[in-house]
Amino acid sequence: MKNWSIIITISICVLQIGFSQESKSIHQIEWENHRNDVRVIQKQESAADIFPLNKTIAEQKALSSSVFGYLPYWVYNDPPLYFQFDLLTHIALFNFDVNADGSIKNPSNWPWKALIDTAHVHGIKVIMCAVQFDDAKIHTIITNQTIKNSFFEKVKGKIETYNLDGINIDFEGLNTADRGNIINAFMAELTDYVHSNIDEDKEVSFAAPAVNWSGWNLSGLAAACDYLFIMGYDFHGSWSSSAGPSAPFTGGSYNITNTLTNYNNGYGAVVNNNPEKLILGVPYYGNKWRTASQNENSSVLEYIGSRKYSTAKQELGSRDLLWSSNYKTPWYTYESGGKYYQTWYDNDASLKLKYDLAESKNLKGVGMWALGYDKHYTELWDLLRSSFLDTTDEHNQPEHFKLYQNYPNPFNPVTTIEYDITEADNIELNIYNLLGEKISTLINDYQSIGRYSIDFNGNGLPSGMYYYQISNGDITKVKKMVLIK
Repeated sequence: MKNWSIIITISICVLQIGFSQESKSIHQIEWENHRNDVRVIQKQESAADIFPLNKTIAEQKALSSSVFGYLPYWVYNDPPLYFQFDLLTHIALFNFDVNADGSIKNPSNWPWKALIDTAHVHGIKVIMCAVQFDDAKIHTIITNQTIKNSFFEKVKGKIETYNLDGINIDFEGLNTADRGNIINAFMAELTDYVHSNIDEDKEVSFAAPAVNWSGWNLSGLAAACDYLFIMGYDFHGSWSSSAGPSAPFTGGSYNITNTLTNYNNGYGAVVNNNPEKLILGVPYYGNKWRTASQNENSSVLEYIGSRKYSTAKQELGSRDLLWSSNYKTPWYTYESGGKYYQTWYDNDASLKLKYDLAESKNLKGVGMWALGYDKHYTELWDLLRSSFLDTTDEHNQPEHFKLYQNYPNPFNPVTTIEYDITEADNIELNIYNLLGEKISTLINDYQSIGRYSIDFNGNGLPSGMYYYQISNGDITKVKKMVLIK
């Protein structure tokens, strides 16, 4: 009887691990939730219509690491005007569906000209994210040479037509036999094709699992492309028998620390030999369950669903935010109608541990799923700024109160205005037409010493010359800009 008990216990553990292994990622879950959204077809625009990457600004970015954010189309459809573009190096446009014949379907409301233009003038690389989650279709795409060639040609067409800066492959749920040599050979061939037939500066990356459950050759995968985006989340989810964090820093058999240090089922070898090939992805979301009690790791009675950072913050309200010393992540619990609920999500305190770990391992950088999930909250931007912005850079310690020429100029319809502040003061930045009439106030707020940039969108205004004026109360500076439609 005792032996049977041991066997049953082991079987349950194996079953739970296997279920977690084969469970859908947050990428796939949310893709499925939004896949039937209405996709508005817009006119095709040529590369001449989209601003190219401002490589000078990209090279001058004062960030110590790459910051790579996935931007799902359901966020883009709710305009992301609140993004702090000086804190990003890459934006991955999610998603371009890849069909079994190698053809590619554009995202909803494509093309995202305003977003691409704005990113490029800020020196941010814009990456197309190619998606497929069906194992049989993936097998066909990566093994059938005719279809593979067709896919490569379609990728070339997208990158060149829309002035994109590379491709991220998000193929998940591969057959075990397709992991390892087969997917690695496909990625190596794609990387060589992009570098040879488009531009050697165009980037090829792969969305890689946090844990090597079976079959993956992660060192070979890293060598086969420019870098890997480690999806460092989904350690707990709808399949979990107990509530817990999506991205535990420590604790349990699998966690972020083990992901970067373990040689058997993690990235230990890559971190040791080629850390510049890795971006550590972090979650801007969490999960909510109905649980048996309010105790940490309580058993699950019902999975409620994932929670974006902004949703979790709103629901938290005045409740106490708890901290798990085991996982080093926050969580909260409450009782309603005699039922208990737990929500686990990452905040600036837990993300800082992950960012510090990434920097200590000399990784290429960090990234998130997904941009916009924090909505109007600014603390996650503040953390990126304090973690990766080089405050010793001369751009952050200006010598003179200065207003720079906008870029691009002429523009249509978005342009960027930069200025330096040498003394903390109330700053006012206004836009005027040729008659001297104020048409927009971009800034009227107290700002500290530093270099700043802000976008002006001339949509709705007629073509012509405009003036932009900045003042700190004592000094006023004015420059001209031209809107051409």
